[in-house]
Amino acid sequence: MITTRFAPSPTGNLHLGNLRSCFLNWIYAKKNNGKFILRYDDTDQERSKEEFVLSIASDLKWLNIDYDETFFQSKRVDRYNQIFDQLISKKIVYPCFESNEDLEIKKKLQLKAGKPPIYDREALNLTKEEIETQILSGKRPYWRFKLSQNKIQWNDLVKGKTEVDLSSQSDPVLRRADGSYLYHFPSVVDDIDMEITHIIRGEDHLSNSAVHVEIFQSLDAKVPSFGHNPLMLNEDGTKLSKRNVDSISIKKFKEAGYSTESILSYLYSVGLNADYSFKEISQNNYVDFDLSKISKNLPKLDLSKIDHFQKLALRALSLNELLNEFKNLIDFEIKENEWNLIKNNVEKFSDILEFLEIIRRNRIEISPSDDFVNLLLENINKFDGLEFEEYTNLLGQLDSNLSKKDIFMNTRYLLTGNNNGPSVKNLFEYYGINQIKNYLNDFKTL
Repeated sequence: MITTRFAPSPTGNLHLGNLRSCFLNWIYAKKNNGKFILRYDDTDQERSKEEFVLSIASDLKWLNIDYDETFFQSKRVDRYNQIFDQLISKKIVYPCFESNEDLEIKKKLQLKAGKPPIYDREALNLTKEEIETQILSGKRPYWRFKLSQNKIQWNDLVKGKTEVDLSSQSDPVLRRADGSYLYHFPSVVDDIDMEITHIIRGEDHLSNSAVHVEIFQSLDAKVPSFGHNPLMLNEDGTKLSKRNVDSISIKKFKEAGYSTESILSYLYSVGLNADYSFKEISQNNYVDFDLSKISKNLPKLDLSKIDHFQKLALRALSLNELLNEFKNLIDFEIKENEWNLIKNNVEKFSDILEFLEIIRRNRIEISPSDDFVNLLLENINKFDGLEFEEYTNLLGQLDSNLSKKDIFMNTRYLLTGNNNGPSVKNLFEYYGINQIKNYLNDFKTL
């Protein structure tokens, strides 16, 4: 069975950047009737927060991104220790004792000499006695994984044929001196234990994937298939950073009244150079989804495109669908004919309440001209049973000085007292001539 996963660190809120990899893994599993796993990379206990665990789960639920199992790396440390002992026994990892200061000095000397700052494997030459002496002196080793320094190749699900030269990388540290693990090792052990078959993530993980290939092989495990999607950039082409991701957090979109369909449609369309309705894609069981079709270019964040999808999504909702998604609208007791009147003018969530207030005549700001009101009052019985076009034509005949613009504008002011809202024709059909008579009587008594 195809099994994918999303492994966020609960150190912040979900945002469009990291959600994209989650989305692609989820869709891939859906298309192939596979399994999708949510795995919290929470081994960094200082930065990992329960509030972010809860917010990530809440955001995924809001987006209707479902998962089959949930794991926490912090609860699997005993398992990591057990497997790490295998690497020690195989002599694939080796203890190191250099301090950060020692490593920084080496790095500066290498750069000064025009050499790449790659760890020189000095600790690999330590004898058993030298290691014991260091430990007896009170020093605790951290452990590095010995890379082959070969070129690692694979057929990437997104990028195609891919190669990473490990000779240009330092042997990665897998376990710190305090016994805690860095990213690489728990990730691979989890992928093995959870039988992950496909890993889709940002292309900033390319070098990590090459390292992981060798860790998989060192543990005699099958290497999953990899796919690396281009990273999302800011609108100005700069990289997303921790300083600006809060503005594109899923929490912010929820609070602003965006629909799940608008976010999912945007995520699906990114890198495909076309607009897709996620609802239609899902109803078609994702048959057209193909990772290899994703553009290799770095996509720029396009908030206007999200707004475009938001407009389309809102207008496509029935009243029941609207109230089901935006439960805070239930108290406004929106009627079916009210929603049908305003929905095709709505572009964003705030428009709903604004237009609702307008058609309920709670935002009367402008009055029709006295001459227009008097003209209608003098000929009121002539308008019975007329369609909108017949109504406007008759007014033009009764007063040749009235332009179409005058008729439309004054009719709007008579019905809603506001410049905004649905078309005058739709307003006329919604209220009907009897309501127009009632509103005219209001002016008659003034």
